Amino acid sequence: MKLPNGYGSVIKLGGKRRKPYAARITTSWTEDGKQEKKYLGYFKTRQEAMKALADYNENPFDLASREITFADLHERWCKVKYKDKPVPAGYVSAYKKFAPLYDMPFHEIRKRHIQSVIDSLNLGHATKSQMKWLCTMMYKYAIDQEIVTTNYASLVELPKAKQSEIHQPFTKEELQTLWNNTDDFGVRIALILCYSGLRPSELLKMKTADVNLKEKFMRGGIKTAASKNRLIPIADKILPFISEMYNPDNEYLLMRKGKPMYYEKFKYIFWKHNAVLNSLPTKHLPHDGRHTCATMMDDAEVPLKIRQLILGHTSKDITNRVYTHKTLQQLIDAINRI
Repeated sequence: MKLPNGYGSVIKLGGKRRKPYAARITTSWTEDGKQEKKYLGYFKTRQEAMKALADYNENPFDLASREITFADLHERWCKVKYKDKPVPAGYVSAYKKFAPLYDMPFHEIRKRHIQSVIDSLNLGHATKSQMKWLCTMMYKYAIDQEIVTTNYASLVELPKAKQSEIHQPFTKEELQTLWNNTDDFGVRIALILCYSGLRPSELLKMKTADVNLKEKFMRGGIKTAASKNRLIPIADKILPFISEMYNPDNEYLLMRKGKPMYYEKFKYIFWKHNAVLNSLPTKHLPHDGRHTCATMMDDAEVPLKIRQLILGHTSKDITNRVYTHKTLQQLIDAINRI
């Protein structure tokens, strides 16, 4: 069947090919009247090629966008999203894990490609969630630029977050070992987590401007509404450690070589290879510090409402959640009981 003029054509290529059929369109004419053509793609069957040609004629797109790779799109997205600001370290780390997709045309990437990369990595739920979120934002940008029409990242499935049973509080004996080795920076970090209730990621995102050494509190937090922007009292025991880290010229409280840190690097440098932490009977995770703080406050009979405020937990009791107000000094007094 003859196709309409200007519609394009489907041809069969010679040789042994996995996809022998090509759909192509005329993009321009030369001065001597010859057609300049570009290919929409290659297909296993004529029917698939005809469908691609029909889809193009129904919704024409810029063929140049078909050449944009995952890496190209990421670079464009970063320039639009962050302009002259540095890309957050967590997203830099997430992008590096997608190396197998760098050279793949973005419009050809499907859920299975992203899923395969994520499933192949032996990483935690939080890291994989950040990888998915990076792809989701890239897809939103690509849709806005009419490079793709479907956000395949939204279909990616993540492993279930492991329950908190994997976390074990530090014992009194283990804490004493840490206190006996405070000349080690990684140990001081572990003690800060144990005596503040901070999540490791909250410590990494703590801005220097939000640390008040004089009044002994920090303001920060992530995840839930109750957890974000909360007052975090600084216990007297860890005040010297935080004071030592404090540098008004740094954007973040914890930085290395002038740069902010992302979780995997933090864990690798300060935790995984720390001789003191590795000498303890229990193989602890950085998040165990938060569980230790909760346990010690419970043992010290700190009131539930104050524990919830320090840790950023939402109260199920509407009276406690709405009508109970605690002063900063009450929070400081409570954290100093452990």
